[in-house]
Amino acid sequence: MEISQRIKSERQAAEWTQEQLADRIFVSKRTISNWETGKTIPDIESVLRLSTIFKLSLDDLLVEDSDVVKEIKRKEKIAKLSVLYFVGPILTALLLLVVIFLPEDIPHRELTHYIVMAAAANFITMFAFQFKIDRLKGKEVDLDQQLKQGIVAGAGLIISFCIFLIVLHFL
Repeated sequence: MEISQRIKSERQAAEWTQEQLADRIFVSKRTISNWETGKTIPDIESVLRLSTIFKLSLDDLLVEDSDVVKEIKRKEKIAKLSVLYFVGPILTALLLLVVIFLPEDIPHRELTHYIVMAAAANFITMFAFQFKIDRLKGKEVDLDQQLKQGIVAGAGLIISFCIFLIVLHFL
């Protein structure tokens, strides 16, 4: 049974109106109506209040495949994904710190390796992050399209880097 049906049946079993239930869990009557019709789903705080008021365990209130459980799992994945967002900048910072503390007599060609590694770290994590975000949004991930975008972005990065090297050479 979906949570919308469960809320309605528990409310009716308690012989409460939508307004009475709304007052008990601090939401509007319209919110209860939207939950019961399946237009929206309750947030986690409301689910906890509902389980307390109806004297149900969360397991009884939430069916494993319900929309609420899916939404909670999606938010958990997004929270875990935020760690990936910082990998590129952290690697870049570490590589740039290495460059700062390298001896001064190292040729510019040697330094370019570190710059390329820093750019690659950002580039790879950026695409991995976008790939995972698209999957969480439910978008069909077209690997061919992403590969083409990666090639175009990579080519742009290489051209920009070459221009940077040319300018650096003439300074």
